[in-house]
Amino acid sequence: MLTKHQYVRIKDSGVNIGEGSDIFKCCGSTTPDDSSCSDCCYDTWKDELKKVNQSYSEAVEHADQLKKNLSFLTERRDKFKKWLDELLKAEDLARAICNQLEIMAVQSDKIWLNAGKATSAIEILFCMIKDFYSRIDYIKKRYEELQRCITANNDPSLVKGQGLLKCLEDYYTKVEGVIKTRDELIKMMVDAVKLANLIRNNISTKENDPNFKPCQPGKPCQTSEGGTPYYGFKTVICEWYGAFKCDEECQPCHESGTPQQAQKQANGGSKEPCVPETCELEPLFDFPICNDEYKCRIEKLFKEDEKMVKQLSAQLMEANKQKEALQACKTSLEKAIAEVDPKNKCK
Repeated sequence: MLTKHQYVRIKDSGVNIGEGSDIFKCCGSTTPDDSSCSDCCYDTWKDELKKVNQSYSEAVEHADQLKKNLSFLTERRDKFKKWLDELLKAEDLARAICNQLEIMAVQSDKIWLNAGKATSAIEILFCMIKDFYSRIDYIKKRYEELQRCITANNDPSLVKGQGLLKCLEDYYTKVEGVIKTRDELIKMMVDAVKLANLIRNNISTKENDPNFKPCQPGKPCQTSEGGTPYYGFKTVICEWYGAFKCDEECQPCHESGTPQQAQKQANGGSKEPCVPETCELEPLFDFPICNDEYKCRIEKLFKEDEKMVKQLSAQLMEANKQKEALQACKTSLEKAIAEVDPKNKCK
């Protein structure tokens, strides 16, 4: 393989050793009986060696330049690859945050629904307790009327602390005991209603939706209906959910432009979020990072360098082959010249 490669490269380098060349004409006409010290091949080979040396020097210089260029591009490609990996890692972390925000948004919907149901249930219970104590007040009123009637009749058969009056006194004592619990119970009921409403309103100020299905909530964050803004914990979660653009899917970067550039053009060419007078840090990333213009630019630069590294690696391999072929030719000519050197031949 080396002999074949050497032959081709010598031919390409301008060294002619075939029929009709100076070497062939000279060395081919040499007779075996010639005993003179001069050798026509010596001068011809020396001339050829000069050409080979020149071609070899050019091949060495070309290979060195390719090697230096390849080393520079490889280092730059590795830096682009490292930075691109960091951006993709940040994208993975952002997606993990999106997953947690989605879970929190869905759970907050369920808490909001349960808090609303609890509020309704406590309000119903409050009405039942109110009705109960209203009946107790009615019983107390009837008892007082009965007591006035007994006093007005002044019946000697009705003795205080005995018989029917004793039963009425015991009954009234129990009624009074029930009435004394009213204030504390009503107070606790009011506190329960207050806390349930606070929980619901702190989650979201949106009114209970009868069509809401807790097991099938749909999208974790939906826009306000009819332009009515909602406030609360879920609103904060959804603001972050929107800031991370969790609903936006990753799209491949194209040569014609990034997905975000296409979106800006579709929106009428909206301006950048900051201007040079106010921006202190560059670059500024936009979520999702997988669709960010800067990330697409880094990815494009990495792929370009990767392609150039492959091309230069192939070119360097070919240059090294040519250099080794010329090195072999140079060594062969130097040995041949040394063999036919008149100084050594005629000693």
